[in-house]
Amino acid sequence: MSTTATSTAPATATGVASWRWTIASMTLVSAFFAAFVRVGGDWDWLVALGDDIRAAMHVPDGVPFAASDTAGWHNVPVLAQLLASVVHDLGEQATVLAHVVVLVVTMYVLARTARSGGASDRYTAGALLALGAGALATLGIVRAQTLSLVPFALLLALVASQARHPDRRIWWAVPLVAVWGNLHGAALLGVCVLGAYLVVERIRSDFWLATAVGVSSLLALCATPELWRTPTYYAEVFDNVSAQRGEGLWARPSLGMPFDVVMVLSAAVLLALFVRSRRRPWEYVAVLGLCLATATAARHGTWLLMLLVVLAGSRRVEGGRAAEVRADRRPARLAAFAIGIPLVVALPIVVVRGDAVLGAPPDVVDEVARVAGDGVVLAPAPLSESLAVAGVVLWAGNPLDAFSHPVQAAYLDFLDGDEGAAVAVAGSDVVVAQEGSAQADLMSGDPAFEPRDCGETWTCYVRR
Repeated sequence: MSTTATSTAPATATGVASWRWTIASMTLVSAFFAAFVRVGGDWDWLVALGDDIRAAMHVPDGVPFAASDTAGWHNVPVLAQLLASVVHDLGEQATVLAHVVVLVVTMYVLARTARSGGASDRYTAGALLALGAGALATLGIVRAQTLSLVPFALLLALVASQARHPDRRIWWAVPLVAVWGNLHGAALLGVCVLGAYLVVERIRSDFWLATAVGVSSLLALCATPELWRTPTYYAEVFDNVSAQRGEGLWARPSLGMPFDVVMVLSAAVLLALFVRSRRRPWEYVAVLGLCLATATAARHGTWLLMLLVVLAGSRRVEGGRAAEVRADRRPARLAAFAIGIPLVVALPIVVVRGDAVLGAPPDVVDEVARVAGDGVVLAPAPLSESLAVAGVVLWAGNPLDAFSHPVQAAYLDFLDGDEGAAVAVAGSDVVVAQEGSAQADLMSGDPAFEPRDCGETWTCYVRR
């Protein structure tokens, strides 16, 4: 027994020690986001819907907290709404804590996948720093997209492993997509990456298996409460007015946006590393597809960066196999160090921050709810979604694709302070705007509304 212990201990120590730069990078990134991440409005609408579902014990038709018509909306991410509601009940800090845990687990899965492909410790550490910087706009705010981080990392791990050593474990993609599709729409992008591997590479060696997995994955996307109506949900998401205008979460990368510039620079560095050596054809297809997706909406850059973290440091040949074997001697211990150390550093930071994690000031939310009573409120995000959680009736808000195009257009015009917001204003009893905003300029001097102070720099315009 002493001989076994002697031979195993050095291998384990070497495995953990070989991750020292990666663990340091994960710790730095997680600590940074623990200090600055906030709860966004794109999360609170999940909470509001989840609260309604739990209270009614069934999925309601449309959006219960909206005054504008949403009947017939296809509500697909019900699991995400229930999870968000449950986590919210534990407190706003619990939401941010969960976000940090998701971030750390995601980085670990990406790092382990990159290392299994032959990437060095220093490369992996640098790539994770590039991911943290480039995805700042996504990782710095708790939003619905948070729920896609771990599933996308797991899908990349599965596909990368199958590309090196193909076997029947590729079938794990089907249940992964089925669960993911109930959490967030980025499951569609995940299926595209899976399809790039299956169609470009796997189908040549195993036609029937690749075809069966591909078709099953597409069907798994429909394993939601909406079943065969799920494709309609995705069609409505891509057809919403915000996407047509390229605004908000659908805004294209812009050199005028610092976060976009950092994202583009991070992607450029990883892309340069990616093309430095001969790559597999499916990798080029997957990277090109996500580059095109990022060009249409900057938020997709997060998925591009995650894919590049996995691929850019890997080797075309199986030269990294020895490193993979060494790291796998004691995977549980390695995972404990790689995940535990960043969490030990990051989680206390969130606890110390207290209410600073909130996206909307709680005092303002309470005051607007008091002033509005049972009236209909028109407010900008993320305040509007926080009001929905507080039980306030909104004229419109997120999920934007649940409303008709005229309603969507009027609400976006309100956010921009344009005259097209007249319909939205006319249908509201209280309009909320922050001092100096485009909405405040729009409402200033409107004789139909009386301004009232609603706390901090917010004003409630109450219909006379």
